[in-house]
Amino acid sequence: MKILLVNPARKHLATFGHHSVFPNSLLYIGAVLEKAGHDVRIYDNQVDLRGPKDFIDWGPQLVGFSVLSGPNIAEAIQQTKEFKRYLPDVKTVWGNVHPSVLPQQTIAEEFIDYLCVGAGEYMMAELASHLETGSPSIDKIKGLAWKDDGKVVVNAPSEFIKNLDDLPDPAWHLIDVPKYWEKSLNTSRGCPSKCTFCYSPLFYRGYSGDLSAARIVSQIEHLHTTYGVKFVRFFEDTFTCNRERLREFCRLMIEKKMPVQWDCDSRIGLSDEDIGLMSKAGCVSVGLGIESGSPRIIKFIKKGITVKAVEETIERLARHKIMPRLYFIAELPTETVEEFKETQDLIKRLDKPPYQYMPYNPFPGTALYEYCLKEGLLKEPASLAEWANVVTLRAINPRYLLVPPVLLDKALDDLRDMYFLRPLRFALRHMPLYFTRLKPWPKELWKGIKRFILYFNTRPVAEGKLRGQLR
Repeated sequence: MKILLVNPARKHLATFGHHSVFPNSLLYIGAVLEKAGHDVRIYDNQVDLRGPKDFIDWGPQLVGFSVLSGPNIAEAIQQTKEFKRYLPDVKTVWGNVHPSVLPQQTIAEEFIDYLCVGAGEYMMAELASHLETGSPSIDKIKGLAWKDDGKVVVNAPSEFIKNLDDLPDPAWHLIDVPKYWEKSLNTSRGCPSKCTFCYSPLFYRGYSGDLSAARIVSQIEHLHTTYGVKFVRFFEDTFTCNRERLREFCRLMIEKKMPVQWDCDSRIGLSDEDIGLMSKAGCVSVGLGIESGSPRIIKFIKKGITVKAVEETIERLARHKIMPRLYFIAELPTETVEEFKETQDLIKRLDKPPYQYMPYNPFPGTALYEYCLKEGLLKEPASLAEWANVVTLRAINPRYLLVPPVLLDKALDDLRDMYFLRPLRFALRHMPLYFTRLKPWPKELWKGIKRFILYFNTRPVAEGKLRGQLR
């Protein structure tokens, strides 16, 4: 069967090549489908400017979309309709977080034939087999939502993969690897944290799974030898959560003298010993979800960290010449002016390392989303199409803000003004030998300069037109 897997990223991302990351979920699904004997292609809007009509001659029989909440939905709707118009017999299936959280509303649309609720690799293989041979029976495919004479049917939940090492390696040959700015890997699934703003507790339902350390190193070796990759980004919730795996991975990278550097995201609380091992194994940057400098807000969103632990972790990273990258959430419900200033004060105390403000996005089904509904801060979208406009809570209902917009806008403007120079400033002040760790560091420095120039030359709108939002 001919199967096309689509990442309907926002159109401007095709211009922003420096923002692109591997479509890891589609790469794993593609690998499983190929192993089952299917003819698979990947259409990733991040780097591919073609449209659905460009696939008419190839004639896919099944088209799968990876769909997240927000603007991604508008692209998915448009492209799904186009595939249906150009190829009337094609079957369409949506998967990923949004369809999994809201299956009834999503599959009610006439242009969507099936939904993948939960893990998609083996469900997609079973669906393709059913469409080709009639086996297995459609009602036996776990995690599948479908229509029976117009009636929506959601089958029994799918089971998450117990051992991720059972999966084949991602099908990197299905994408143009050099086009992607970040060569990313996904080596774990799930998160033990209970943050109220995050989809993970709802989507994974307490599940967590990991690739083994040896398998991760094997994938890095393949990317290096086959595609010349010298830097890998671990694109997942918490790469460092399994400390035993983290230490084994670092030991293997050191033993093999791997000429590949890497960065990852982590929770606050890494020990000095683990950070030192990560540095020796080639880690040059770690992203940390902090969200707020206010102890009350941290408790309100159930982040499970302390401001003191944040300061200690940043100090340890800098001591081992690993660049910290901090993530904060702006415009959180109930945040007061004083609490907003606590976040600003924390950033100043840390001497303004690289950081990002992400405006709060109310993901459906999360605990904080339900709180917003209960308190009347937002109205639940009545249709799938309306979800495309749910980008930030402020855009939906600016009246809920307790922090004056002028303060929020100033903070975001300050962030943009020094965004690409902040790593250089922080390194010179706290770890002056940091850039000598980058291999080869003159090339990496020039790469960063080009990225800085590209950022300003490819902004979708002029300065000031996106006040209150991040580009």
